[in-house]
This record gives sequence, structure tokens and C-alpha cells, in this order.
Amino acid sequence: MNYCFTFLCLVFSKVISISPPTKNLIVAREKRSDDTLLRAVGITPNPCNKENIQMPNFHAPGRRMSRVKCWEYIWSIKEREDKKRRDEQCTNFIREINNVTGYRTDWHISMRIVGGRDTQPGEFPHMAAIGWNSSLDQWEFKCGGSLISNKFVLTAAHCSKASERDTTIADVFPKIVRLAEKNIISDAELLLFNENDYVDVYISRIINHPQYEAPKKYHDIALIELQEEVQFTNFVQPACLYSGPDNKLVGKQAYMTGWGVVDSRNHEMSRGLQAVLLDVLDTQLCNNLLRRSFNRHWYGFQDHQICAGVLSGGADACQGDSGGPLQIRMKLPQKNRRCDLTNSCRRMYHIIGVTSFGVGCALPNLPGVYTRVSSYLDWIEGIVWK
Repeated sequence: MNYCFTFLCLVFSKVISISPPTKNLIVAREKRSDDTLLRAVGITPNPCNKENIQMPNFHAPGRRMSRVKCWEYIWSIKEREDKKRRDEQCTNFIREINNVTGYRTDWHISMRIVGGRDTQPGEFPHMAAIGWNSSLDQWEFKCGGSLISNKFVLTAAHCSKASERDTTIADVFPKIVRLAEKNIISDAELLLFNENDYVDVYISRIINHPQYEAPKKYHDIALIELQEEVQFTNFVQPACLYSGPDNKLVGKQAYMTGWGVVDSRNHEMSRGLQAVLLDVLDTQLCNNLLRRSFNRHWYGFQDHQICAGVLSGGADACQGDSGGPLQIRMKLPQKNRRCDLTNSCRRMYHIIGVTSFGVGCALPNLPGVYTRVSSYLDWIEGIVWK
């Protein structure tokens, strides 16, 4: 993690050091002349003339594409912050010009999971809800997922098709992905409470891993391609894919997020996005704990699966959380140490697993099973960033 933190500081320092090149000497002289005149009347130099900042090239020989994209996503967080600051400076500048001249200047300005907790808006900006067309002509959200690019969502393969026996939906195949949504509620309630900040994107296709064979519980991973590219904001931001050594994950804690069941006794579903902190466990230990649950569809952990849970019970994924991420928060440099109090922290996560299945919900000594993302990086990169 120390290496990751050192590199992230390097990325942010590199972003800060970038300055757009001057087009030519004449433009530079004109700009200096304008700034001199503005200073003469007590106005700060014009901040509205900033050129668009170009993203640095993070490619390097031998560097995985998923790692390159991760650095680009982190860079985009910093650039959004800088752009917001530049826009605010430009707005103040125009206001100052108007006050001095008395004229209006017409400048253009770009302007719960069982045992879990409620999340803050934008705390997990990669979180996606996968929706089916319900029998009541509304959206029914039955799975989660993770935005990993501007056009792809990572989820579980078993979320690519619902049961034929499910009478709550009109079609067994999901139709939309909902982003930037903290509360999954009905369309009528969305109108009633004016909850309209979410982004719905129709699904173009779902690509299951070629080795996935339902109802077996191996290679349970899929990619959802969206019909349109999404714009990144503070509430819609892709996550990074973990590409580090797998043997360093055991013993760490990871967040699992979703809108699934929060009370396994009465199957009460959560309206708000929930997060729960789980321990990443040794798979041999989990094999011994789950041996009584072995069957012809699942007969123990394989290398492409992760075990996570709280052995004392009380915290776990449950129905409705399938496809959602198991993730570790990355340590990004923050603008201030109290950012958590104002919900203004820079956030980026490494997705280490995809929620696959479990035995019951939050029961003692019965941890959950997750698909290990690092085992499928070649397959993911070959589709998402081909």
C-alpha cells in the first residue's frame, strides 16, 4: 500500500506541475499586456483564458491497461477539482469586471447489507444498480455492479439473467444500469421526493465469462456494455481494478456495498446504499468452514475466488447484493484532514472481488464467496479497452 500511496502523490504532483504551452510569442505578449492593464485598475489577471489541460500519457512498456486507466481516473478527480476552482475564479473575475466598468460582460463560462451502514452521497461513485422491467412497468433492481470505464460495468454472470419463475419482472434480462443513485426507490417515490439526480443508461449487451456455466458457481463474472458513454462527475466515477499480489489481500479489510437485504429474518430490503466492512479470509480456512455446503455446483474454492466475511456473524452480503463490488479504499492525498466531515474527500477504490454467493446471510462461521477480479484482468482488458 505504501508503494501505491507514493505513486498517487506522484500523480497529483504531476498534475499540479502541468502548464499549457503558449501558442506563440504574439499571443503571450497580448496576454501579458491585458494582464498589465487589469492590474493597473486593481483587477486580478483574467483567469478565464485558461486552455484545456491535457491528460498526461500514463502508458509505459509492460504496464497493464487496467493500471493505466486507474491512473487516468485518479487524474480526472484532480482535474475536476481544478476546473471547479478555475470556474469559480473566472466567475469572480467577471463579477469584478462588471463592478468596475458598470457594464455586464458577456463572457462564456464552462461551467443496508446485513450489519451495514448508510453511505454518503458520492462515497462509492462507481456503484451501479442493475434494473429489470417489472410487471408493473417500473424498474426492479435485483443486482449491483461497478462502473469500470465510461461504457462498461462489472458484475456477476448470474446477474445476466433472472429466474424464469420470477413473477415480479416482465423480462428475464436486465435492461438498464442506474448510476449516481444512493436510494433505490420506486419511480413514483422518485417523483414525490424529487430524487432525480440519478443517471439511467440502457444496456447494449451483457458478456458473461466464457467459462461460466450456470448453475455452477465458478467464473461468476460478466461485463455490461452500455448504449451510451457516461460523463464522469463527483457522483459517477469508475473504480480501479486490483492488479496487485493476491497473497497480500488475506488479513485486510474490504468494503462490500449494495442495496440488498438488511434483515435476513423478514427479508427487508434496503432503500439506501449500504456498506459493510468484511475481513478477507484464507480460502483453505473457508473451505473447512463451508465444506458442509459443497455440492455438484460448487465443491470448494478455486484460485479465482475470494473468501470474505465476519466469522463472528452479523455482517454479510445478502439477497440483492449479487454483482456488487468487494473493494479496498485507496489512500489518496486529501485537500484537508477533515474532509470526511464535509463529505469532500477524494475517493478511489480497488475492486478486488465481485459478490457471487453465500450460505445464508451474516451467520457465524459462514463467510461469503466472491469472484477474484485479478484472475480476469486479461479478459476484461481485452473487451473494455481493446
